[in-house]
Formats: sequence, structure tokens, C-alpha cells
Amino acid sequence: MEQNKKSAEELCKEAMKLYGEKKYKEASELWKLAAEENNAEALYMLGICYNYNLGVDVADKNQCGTIASGYFQKAADLGHADAQCFAGLCYLHGIGVEKNDEKAVELLKKSAEQNCTQAMNNLGLLCAKGIGVSDPKKSDEESFAWFQKSAEMGDSTGQLYVGIAYYNGDGVKRDYREAVKMYTLAAQQGLAEALFRLGECYDDGDGVQENPIEAFKLYKLAAQKNHAKAQCYVGYCYEYGLGVSRNMGEALNWYTASAKNNYFQAYCNLGCCYEEGRGVKKDMKTAIELYERGAELGSLDAMFNLGNVYAFGKGVKENAELAVEYYAAAAQSGHKEAQYNLAQHLMYGMGVDEDPEEAFHWYSESASQGDADAQYAVGLCYEDGMGVEVDLDEAKEWYARSAAQGNARAKKALKKLK
Repeated sequence: MEQNKKSAEELCKEAMKLYGEKKYKEASELWKLAAEENNAEALYMLGICYNYNLGVDVADKNQCGTIASGYFQKAADLGHADAQCFAGLCYLHGIGVEKNDEKAVELLKKSAEQNCTQAMNNLGLLCAKGIGVSDPKKSDEESFAWFQKSAEMGDSTGQLYVGIAYYNGDGVKRDYREAVKMYTLAAQQGLAEALFRLGECYDDGDGVQENPIEAFKLYKLAAQKNHAKAQCYVGYCYEYGLGVSRNMGEALNWYTASAKNNYFQAYCNLGCCYEEGRGVKKDMKTAIELYERGAELGSLDAMFNLGNVYAFGKGVKENAELAVEYYAAAAQSGHKEAQYNLAQHLMYGMGVDEDPEEAFHWYSESASQGDADAQYAVGLCYEDGMGVEVDLDEAKEWYARSAAQGNARAKKALKKLK
């Protein structure tokens, strides 16, 4: 028996060497031999091979998950920590087994008890959703506790999530300085998301002195790791000279890289470049196509820009009805400029029936987010009783807010009421 056990261990050692050389088929064959001896590591690694379709022959690729799940479960039953984690994830997502959150949490906790940081991180994510918590009212605290355990073991993902918790005040008192410390630890390990978030802190001066040059450096490091959002930010920095000299060629290159990774805002930014001829020849057809793709992916700016395209007939025939559709889509998700433009169309019956009350609602939504034109419009509504009862005190208040931002019409209106 000892000889068999040693043989299995030797097979695993040789297989891992082959795996490191990306000779997956040869490695999997050796692990299959070791698995016949019920070797937990071999069972786990076969699960990995089938899970990621590495060096295994399966007629129906849809069966890979089911086969992987079986190997993970066998290794988990033998106490293999990483296998327990993967088996838990199979139950969590219903891969090869029936979805079962309770079983998933049970296996993840067994794995975490053996110091598997990946299990700890997944438990942290589950607790944040209220899954597997002892007290639903303390889900954020329990989530933070799991991430903190992972972070204390030096896991970069755990450090990242502890940083996020400190930044947002989830399960712990908000502390930007602590967030920066944790982001820095994760960034030092090369984690792209941590590099990006640390860049944002330097950009905004959260927990650290504002430093656009350092922000750009961090964004670029994350971008070079194929972080889609960071790639877009790097493009923006190059376009407007933020922390780096302006360079439209570089801006376009990074926007394009980000768009290839399907980051919605990159499509919008590229669209703006084509609409305005920044770094490229003006091309409204291409701009509209880019806006449309960005809007499909959820870019509110792209929806707003499409609203403007159809409202003002930019490269297309004017279509107020379609403009309203795009403005409404962006407005409902909180885009303040779209809210103002939608209100304008509702107030004056452009592409939609006149509705002063609904118009006042959207003016108010935009004004509450600080849009100066909307604040002036709210004041005008209160002064003239458009969609709301006349209230001169309220009118003065909103005119004053708009005037404070330099709105000339608001200044004139306020002077008249005084």
C-alpha cells in the first residue's frame, strides 16, 4: 500500500511538471493513473483539467462541468481544501449538480477552515448577498470578516475587497486611508483592479494627496494588464492631458483597446472623437454606430448622445420621437443632462405629448443633481406655475442655486423677483 501511495505521489509530481509545461494531455493521463489510487491531488487536478477543458477528450463539451464536478466532490470528500472550494462553487452555480446554496456554503467553510483564501473570498461575496450568514442584519460585517481573514494571509483579492469595504463603509467604518493601504498591498501583487482603484484614489484625492501623474501611472499599469475600464481611463488621460501630455493617437489606441474588451464608455468616447473630428476625420455614421454599441452595453452618455443625434439631426433626419426614447432611457438611470432634455421635450411637446407635470418631475431630478439649466427651469416652473403650484419663495431658491453656478438667465430672474 505504501508503494502504491508513493507511486501515486510520484505520478502527480511528474504530471504537475508536464502541466507547467502546458503538456495538458500527458499530465491528465498521469493524473488518471494516480486517481485510480484515490489520490486527492490527482482527483482535484483532473477536475481542473475537465473544468477548463485542458488536455481531455470529451465528445460533448457541455459534459465537462459535470465530469469536473464529480472529481472535485471525490477530492473534497478526501479533505482536499482547494477541491472543497471548487465543489462548493459547483453547488453554488449548479455545475454538474443541482444548485444548493446551503451545501455550497458548507463546503466553502470546510475549505476556509483549511486556510483556502479563495474559499474565504467567496464566502465574503456570499455574505454580502445575505447567503450563509448567521444574522441577516450583519451580512456586511460577516462579509468583511471573511475578506479580512483572507487579506491577513496575504491574498491580493482579499486585500482588494477589504479596501473596497473601507472605501464604501460596508461592514466597517468608512476610512479612505485604510482603503488606500489595502489597495496598495493588492496593487503591489499586481492585481489589476487594485491598481485601477488606487489610481482613482490618487485621481480624486481620497485617502491620499491628489496626484494626477501617479493616478495615470496606476491606470496605465492596470490597462497593460488588460483592465478594460483602466484602458478607457488611460485614453481619457491622453485625450485631455491629465497626468500625461496630450496625445490623441494614444487616446484613440487605448479607447480602441477598451472597446475591444466591450467596455461601454470606450465606445461612447470613440464616438465623440468621430463626431467632433478629434484625432480622426469627422464621420457621423461611424460615431452613431459607436454610440449605438455603447448604448447597447449600458452607456448612459451614449444614450444621451444618440438623443442629441436625433433631436438635432446630426447626420440623420431629425426624429424627436426617437430622441425622446434615448433621453428617457438615460434619464431613468440618472443621467442629469438627459433628464433636462427629456423635460424640455415634455414641456414643449416635442416628440411627445405636452405634460408640464412630468416635465417638472424631470427638471427636478436633474436640478437635484446640480444641473444649472435644470435649476433655472425649476425656478421658472415655480414662478409661472408650470406643472406645479406657484411658489415664489421656491422660485427664488432655485434661481439662486442656478445663479451661483453662473447661469445668466437665473441671475436675471432672481434680480427681477427681488
